[in-house]
Amino acid sequence: MSGCFPVSGLRCLSRDGRMAAQGAPRFLLTFDFDETIVDENSDDSIVRAAPGQRLPESLRATYREGFYNEYMQRVFKYLGEQGVRPRDLSAIYEAIPLSPGMSDLLQFVAKQGACFEVILISDANTFGVESSLRAAGHHSLFRRILSNPSGPDARGLLALRPFHTHSCARCPANMCKHKVLSDYLRERAHDGVHFERLFYVGD
Repeated sequence: MSGCFPVSGLRCLSRDGRMAAQGAPRFLLTFDFDETIVDENSDDSIVRAAPGQRLPESLRATYREGFYNEYMQRVFKYLGEQGVRPRDLSAIYEAIPLSPGMSDLLQFVAKQGACFEVILISDANTFGVESSLRAAGHHSLFRRILSNPSGPDARGLLALRPFHTHSCARCPANMCKHKVLSDYLRERAHDGVHFERLFYVGD
């Protein structure tokens, strides 16, 4: 995974799979989305909605390293101009297969009860992530989905915005996952929730 996201490992699983007891230590489990929860890069998958299932070279040539979100904004705009509507994109997101074993893992995590708090941090987009998770039956497991905001605009076309701005020189301009996680931990600490350890599941 690119960027400056910190990784910490820990075993925190009840051996018999039973729900963790009330008052058990709280652990934060953070998932990536593309090529982690799902077995594809969802930004590549939506190209199937384009005419001929291919983006024009003139559009692909506009990509600049570190500014992928701006590039995807242009991709969504192009798809909308070709008559692709959010429902068409939703159908594609819903059809992306989960990674092998992922459904079993998410079901197992759900059974652990208070042991885990589960969030998702992804440089994809909220519309796609939520469409996929709802279709797979796992949306309710995630306390928060932290991804680039997206949804139908005033014209009914899917629009994409950057998640935030930041000063990290190593991450894309639209998202520093380290900052996203740090802000989330600060928010939860303000709520009185302090995690003993962190898990990260991603590439």
